[in-house]
Amino acid sequence: MIKLDYTCITCNLNQVIRSMRLLEFPKDKQEQILKDILAYSRDIDYSKKNNLEIITDSWEIVCNRIGREDPYREVKNHYNLEIEKMSGDIKRAIETSGDKFVSAVKMAILGNLIDFAIESDFEWDALTRKIAGAENIQFTVDDSGKLYEGLKKAETLLYIGDNCGEIVFDKIFIEGIKKEFPGVSVSYAARGKPIANDVTMEDALMVGMDKIARVVDNGDSALGTIMYRVSAEFKKMFDEADIIISKGQANFESLFDLERGGIFFLFMAKCGIIAKLLGVDPLSILCLEKK
Repeated sequence: MIKLDYTCITCNLNQVIRSMRLLEFPKDKQEQILKDILAYSRDIDYSKKNNLEIITDSWEIVCNRIGREDPYREVKNHYNLEIEKMSGDIKRAIETSGDKFVSAVKMAILGNLIDFAIESDFEWDALTRKIAGAENIQFTVDDSGKLYEGLKKAETLLYIGDNCGEIVFDKIFIEGIKKEFPGVSVSYAARGKPIANDVTMEDALMVGMDKIARVVDNGDSALGTIMYRVSAEFKKMFDEADIIISKGQANFESLFDLERGGIFFLFMAKCGIIAKLLGVDPLSILCLEKK
C-alpha cells in the first residue's frame, strides 16, 4: 500500500469539489460537506490511515450528507450506455490492427480515461480520436507479451474492474481473451458497494458482463482493492487465481506491494506521485507485471 503523501489531501478535496459540481449538489449541501470533510481531515491519524481509506471515508461523508448511497448512479448509467454505443468502433480498431492482443490491452487502458473522480469535463471527441489511433499509442512499460504468455498457461483469470464506462472496454478485452484462450475461466470483480464512479455489480450486469464471465464483488466499499478489508470469498478467489489483471491506479496503489506474482497492472499514471514512484512521466500508459 502506498503511504499517504500530504499533497494527496488537497487532491482529495479537489476531487470532492469537482464531484459536487458535476452532480449539481445544492450550495448549502456543498458547504456542509466541505466543513464535514475538513473536520474529518483535522482529526485523522495520518500514521494509521492510507490515502485510499481517507478518500473512502470522505465519500461516505458525501453520501451521508446528501442522503444517497450512490449519487453517481445516473451518471454511471449514462456513460455505460454511451460507451456501449462505441463498441463497434472499439472492436473494429482491434480487429484491423497488426497485433490484436496488444491493441486490446491498449484499448482496455484507454478506457481508464473515463474517470470523473479525476476530471469532470470528459471529452468524447478526445476518446474517439484515441480509439481510432490506439494502435499507435506507445506503452511506457510494456509487459503485454508476458501477460500473453501467462494467459497461455493459466486456467483461471481474475479481472479487477475500475470505473464506469471503462467496463465496456474491459468486456471487449475479456471477450478477446476468451476467444484466444478458451481454456481460461474468467471472473470479473466489482466493488462491494458504490464509491464515486467505480464499477459495482449493477454496472457489470448492465453491460452484460455476466454473460461472458463470472461476476463477483469484493465485499468492500473502498477505492481500490484493500486486501485486509475484502470478503473471505474474494480473498480466496484472489489467492487462487493464476493470473490477475488489475485495472486503474487505485487498484495499483492497493496491490502493488503484495507478496505474490501473476498480477498485471493496466492503467494510466494520472498522479504525479505514482509516476515518480515508477520513474515514468505523468499520464504514461502502463502494462506492468508485478514482480
